[in-house]
Amino acid sequence: MIRNILVLSLIALSPYLALADSPFPVCKDNPNGVVKDYYESGALKTEWGCKEGHLNGITNMYYENGQLDKESNYKNNERQEITTSWYEGGELKSVCNFNNGKLNGEHKVLNKDGSIKELTYYKDGVELE
Repeated sequence: MIRNILVLSLIALSPYLALADSPFPVCKDNPNGVVKDYYESGALKTEWGCKEGHLNGITNMYYENGQLDKESNYKNNERQEITTSWYEGGELKSVCNFNNGKLNGEHKVLNKDGSIKELTYYKDGVELE
C-alpha cells in the first residue's frame, strides 16, 4: 500500500521534477525570445524576455486595460536594477532596486497623488533600520 502511494506520488510530481533541472519554466517553449501571456479577454498580460532558456532582459506586466503594471529587468532569472510599478490609472506606484534578485537600496512606494507612502532601504534583501 505504501509502495503504491509512493509510486502515485512520483507520477504526480514528475512534471515538476522534470522542470527542476531545466531552464526557467516560462522560457521553456521559447528559450531565445519573448514569451507572451494573455488574459482570457485576449489582452496582453505579460511579456517575458528569455535568452538561452532563462529570464534575461525586460519583463513587462500589464493590467487588463492595457496599462503597464510593472517593468523589471532580469539577468539569469534574477531581478536586477530598477523595478517600477504603476497604478491601473497610470500613476507611479513604486520604484525599487534589485541586485542578484534581492532588494538593494531604496524602495519607494507612492500614493496615487505622488506623495511618499513608504520609504525603506535594503541591503542584500534585508531591510535596514
